[in-house]
Amino acid sequence: MKHKFVKHAGSRRLLLIFAGWGMDSNPFEHVSRPGYDTMVVWDYRELTPDWTAVSGYEEIALIAWSMGVYAASMTIHAIRHKITAAIAVNGTLTPVDNLRGIPEAIYEGTAAGLDERSLKKFFRRMCGDRATTDHFMSAAPQRAASELVDELHAIYPEPWFANPKVSDWDRAVIGRDDAIFPACNQQRAWEGTPLTVVDRPHYIDLQEIADAYIIDKERAAGKFDAGRETYDANTPVQQAIVEAMSEDIVRCHVDRQLSTAGTVCLEIGSGTGSLTRRLASMMPKGFLYTWDIGSTAPEGCDPTRFTSCDAELKICRTPGERYDAIATASTVQWFNSPRRFIAECHRVLRPGGVLMLTAFVRGNMHELTAASGISLTVPDERQWEAMIPAGFETLSWESADYDLSFDNPTDVLRHLRLSGVNGLDRGSHKVSGTSIVRRYPRMLDGRCHLSYRTIRMILRKKDNV
Repeated sequence: MKHKFVKHAGSRRLLLIFAGWGMDSNPFEHVSRPGYDTMVVWDYRELTPDWTAVSGYEEIALIAWSMGVYAASMTIHAIRHKITAAIAVNGTLTPVDNLRGIPEAIYEGTAAGLDERSLKKFFRRMCGDRATTDHFMSAAPQRAASELVDELHAIYPEPWFANPKVSDWDRAVIGRDDAIFPACNQQRAWEGTPLTVVDRPHYIDLQEIADAYIIDKERAAGKFDAGRETYDANTPVQQAIVEAMSEDIVRCHVDRQLSTAGTVCLEIGSGTGSLTRRLASMMPKGFLYTWDIGSTAPEGCDPTRFTSCDAELKICRTPGERYDAIATASTVQWFNSPRRFIAECHRVLRPGGVLMLTAFVRGNMHELTAASGISLTVPDERQWEAMIPAGFETLSWESADYDLSFDNPTDVLRHLRLSGVNGLDRGSHKVSGTSIVRRYPRMLDGRCHLSYRTIRMILRKKDNV
C-alpha cells in the first residue's frame, strides 16, 4: 500500500481516502474539507499499512471508493478508535461476488485481458459518459497495466490468513448507473447499513461525498460563538424543542431520577444554556457537567464543570459507566456519525441511566433546500430508530414539525444568520444569497415558510447490559 498527503496543513483531523483499484493519488488531489488534512491510500498488491503517518491525528473521517472499501475493511483495525465516520462509495466488503460484488466472470475476464487499451475502455465504463470520462482522464492515474494485473490477483481470491473485515460502516453511497459494482449487488451487500442511492456511474467525484457527509467542525464552532448573543431571541423552534423535552422528562418520571442526591448528568451541546438551566433546576443535589464546541460556558452552568471540546471525540475517550444521564438537544446532526455517538452514550451510561436526545430529521428546512440545492445530510426517522443499540429500552419517542412564517426570503436568511449554523456552506457547493432569494418558494399569500422536522427520544440503558 502507498499513501500521499494531498493536503497537509497540520490539522488535528484527517480525511482518509481509500482509492479504487488501478488508482494513485492523481484523481483525488483536489479533495479536501476545511479543518482536515487529506491523505490518499492506493495500491493493494499488499495489504500491509504503516499507520505511523496518521498517529498524530485526533480524528479520522474515512471515505473509501470501489475496491478501496474492501482494502479499508481489511486494514483499518489499528486506527478504528480514531474514526468518527466511515463512508463506502460504490464498493462492498465482498468485492468479487456474483450477488454482492463484481460478478466473478467479469472480474476474471478483466484480469486475463488487461492491457493499456482495455484499461482505457474500463475507465470509460467506470465514468459512464464522455464528460465524466474527460474530467477523470484530466487527472488520470499513472500506473502500468502489468502492475494492475498483479493488484487484481492479490485481491481475488482472498488469502486464507486475512484479518477479519471491519464491517462497521456508517453509510454506503450507491451509484444507480454503476457498471462495475452492480447497484443491486451493492444493495444486497449493505443490508442493514444506511444507504444513499444517487444517479451516478461507478466513478463519483469524492469531493461531493466529503461535502455531503464530513462536517466542517471548525466553522460550526465559530458560527455558534458568533451567534451566541442573538441565538435565544431567534430560535423559537429550538426553544420549543427544549420545552417539549422537559415535558417528556417529567412525563417519563426521569425528573425523579435526576433529583436523586449524587446523580451525575452530562449535557452535550449546551450552547446558550436553554436546556442547561432546566436540567440544573431538576437536580439540586446532583452534578451537571456540560460540553460544547463553543468556547463559553452557558448561563446557569457551574463554569468549573464546563468543557469546550469536540464531544464526538471526547465521549470516545470517556471511561465506561461514568454518567447517570446524558442530555443533548439539536446537536448530534452536527456530528460525523450520530450512530457511533449514540453507541458511545450507551457505553458511558451506568445501568439504568437515561439518554435524552433531540435532533432534526430528513426534510428539515426543505424550502431552503429547494432554493439552494444544499441540505445538511440528516437521517430520516426510521434511520434514527435503527441507530439505537439493543441495550437501550425506549421510554419516549416523539416527532414534531414546526413551521415559521416570514414576510420574504430575506427575512428567512436573516433568521438563519442570527440563529447560527444553518448548513448552507457545503464545501465546494456555494450558492449566493441573491440566488436563494430569487428561488425561495412562496405561498399563495406571498409569505415564505421554513419547516423544521424534529424527533425527541428518551432511552434507558437496560440493567443487564
